[in-house]
Amino acid sequence: MRVLVASSNAKKLKELRELAADLPLEIVSPADVGLALPDVVEDAPTFEGNARKKALAFAQASGLPAIADDSGICVEALGGAPGIYSARYSGEEPVSDRDERNNAKLLRALAGVPAAKRGAWYQCVVCLAWPDGRTEFASGRWDGFVAFSPRGSGGFGYDPLFLLPRHGRTAAELTPEEKRAWSHRGQAMRALRPVLERLR
Repeated sequence: MRVLVASSNAKKLKELRELAADLPLEIVSPADVGLALPDVVEDAPTFEGNARKKALAFAQASGLPAIADDSGICVEALGGAPGIYSARYSGEEPVSDRDERNNAKLLRALAGVPAAKRGAWYQCVVCLAWPDGRTEFASGRWDGFVAFSPRGSGGFGYDPLFLLPRHGRTAAELTPEEKRAWSHRGQAMRALRPVLERLR
């Protein structure tokens, strides 16, 4: 069974492939199936709503089951922001250094906020959609703090700032195996696993 990842993010695709490595599935990208990316406006007010919009659009465009996630970092001192706007926190225009710009904006927003008040969590909602409109959801949450400066070269997004005090490292300093075991996306994919195991 082929399952389409509703994203052109190469790092996200790699992570999802690794999380599904032992399942009887072939995780494919839009490029693998020659699909032009559907134009999906992520204007839903929740992670679940945006994941559903993306997964359904890609499933219906390709005729394949499609999996999409919507995820982001939620910062307590910012009232849960940037939340669903995490990927475009520093702007909408396509630029190659979007992650760095987003991280820099987050650090500016938290300037002067002490360590004890920099609590944050990563939220992920995964949606599996079929071309006929059926959907299944799973979610995960990963708690941590926002560091005072970026650390590490792994991961993507806000990983260089997402500090895990228990481990003394940021998400960007974890091994891929550690990140899969602990992350919000790993949690969500494991929760979705019973559904994926039934795909034939």
